[in-house]
Amino acid sequence: MEPLSDEQLVKYYLSGDEAAFEALLLRYLTPIYNFVARQIGDRTAAQDVTQEAFMKAWKNLSQFDATKRFKVWLFRIARNSAIDYLRT
Repeated sequence: MEPLSDEQLVKYYLSGDEAAFEALLLRYLTPIYNFVARQIGDRTAAQDVTQEAFMKAWKNLSQFDATKRFKVWLFRIARNSAIDYLRT
């Protein structure tokens, strides 16, 4: 059995399956953290920025356009969170 796609997991989460967002979190936690750490150059701060990016994604998941790729959307949120951090 193939693993569920990101978009399927989003659909399931929005239908009430809490475990679906956890699966997305586990799938992308390390890649997002590494991406943010490279962007800001501070591995400790990258933990906070990564957490913030996932919180933003979680809060705005209902706004996600299911015709787009979730991974791209999530990395855009992470990039914007890193930029916000660097501005402060």
